[in-house]
Amino acid sequence: MTDKSAFTDDEWHALSEAPLLVTLAIFATGEHGPISMVKEAAASARVIAHPGEHGPANALIAEIAAAAETKEARHEMKEHRGRSMEEALEHSLTDLAPAAAALKKLPADEAAQVGRWLVDIAKAIAEAAKTVKPEEQTAIDKISVLFAPPAPA
Repeated sequence: MTDKSAFTDDEWHALSEAPLLVTLAIFATGEHGPISMVKEAAASARVIAHPGEHGPANALIAEIAAAAETKEARHEMKEHRGRSMEEALEHSLTDLAPAAAALKKLPADEAAQVGRWLVDIAKAIAEAAKTVKPEEQTAIDKISVLFAPPAPA
């Protein structure tokens, strides 16, 4: 069972930001009315706070979720905003790369489970509104590729 101690400070920072970056990426995919924003924010908070069963990665996911829920983590999201929603989306996806790289230190099953949890956050946010917009699906697909387990050799 892997925990925070397996990562450098920079890697841990990237991992603990990842749930919020995923949230920002999906929020940035298009126009949202006030009701859908509330539904999407609630869906993000629910999946982050209650990640569910993920096998050997449960403890690590719980640590990442706890770090992501801090006031400091939420405050740091301001630096990822762009001048436009498209720029915020691109910044979020680019800024997720160090978290994906950090997961490569894990056993393959744990890395896959953490990656699936991050994709689950994106899906929950997109599904919180009436329909998943094509732009949201594109962002989910990009996140899925970023956190996809490596192909077997």
